Amino acid sequence: MRKSGRPLLYAIMILAITLGFSRPAGADDHTLVLACNDFPPLKIEHPGADGLRGTDVEAIDEIARRSGLKLETRFMPWKRGYAEASEGKIDGLCSCSYRADRAELFHFSDAIGETSIGVFHPPGESPKSIANVADLADPRFGVVGVVKGYNLDAELSEAKVEHLAVSGDQQAFDMLVNHRITHLFSFRAPIDFILRTKEDIDIEYTELRSSPYFVCLSKKVAGTRDMINRINDAIAAMRKDGAFDIIQRRYGQQSIN
Repeated sequence: MRKSGRPLLYAIMILAITLGFSRPAGADDHTLVLACNDFPPLKIEHPGADGLRGTDVEAIDEIARRSGLKLETRFMPWKRGYAEASEGKIDGLCSCSYRADRAELFHFSDAIGETSIGVFHPPGESPKSIANVADLADPRFGVVGVVKGYNLDAELSEAKVEHLAVSGDQQAFDMLVNHRITHLFSFRAPIDFILRTKEDIDIEYTELRSSPYFVCLSKKVAGTRDMINRINDAIAAMRKDGAFDIIQRRYGQQSIN
C-alpha cells in the first residue's frame, strides 16, 4: 500500500519557515500614507476632465514604482496633515519645505520640486524694479492682490503693503488681467498652470525668492530613515532619465533639473 507524502510535505514546510524561506512582513508590506493639501498644479484633490492629479502626486507614484515602497497620497487640510504626520499617526507629507523645527520631526528626501514666489504684473506692463516684499508698499504699485489663506497674505500685512485678499488663484488671475488689482503677489506654479491655456495673454513675472521642497517622513514612524534612502535613489534615477521633466511639462511648469 502506498504511503501518504503529507508528513514529508509538512516537514519541508516547517523547515522552510525555520530557515527563513517564507517572506516576512516587512516595510514593503506597509502602505505609507502621505498627507497632501489641495494646491494645483502640485496636488489636485479633484482632477478635471484632463485627469491631471498634480505634479507631486504623479512624482510620488513614480517614486513608489521605482523604490518598491507602497506610497498612498491622501488629501486633507495642511494643518491636520502636518499634525498627524508630526505625531506619527500617518507616515508623512507629500511635500514640505525645510525648516529647522521641522527637521526635529521629519526626515527629508532629496528635492522633488522648487517653490517660486514673486509678483505678476498686469498684461502689457513692463516689470517694475522689485527687490523684496517691502518694495510693494510704494504707492506706485497700487493695490496688490493675494490669495486669502496663503501665508503670503500675512506677509503683505507685516510689510504694511496695501493689498486685497481674494478667494482663490483663478479669481486673483482674472482680477489681474482685468486690471481690478494692479499686481499679484503669488506662488508662481498655480498662475503658470492657469496661463498654460491662455495663449493670448502675456503677463510678466518677477521672482522674489525660491526654495526646494521635499517628501517628508515622520521620525515617529519606525524605519523611515531607510525608506528615505530608497526614495532618494528613485529621485536620482528620475532626474537622470528626465522623468521629472516629462511630468512638469504636462502641467506647463518649468523643469526642476
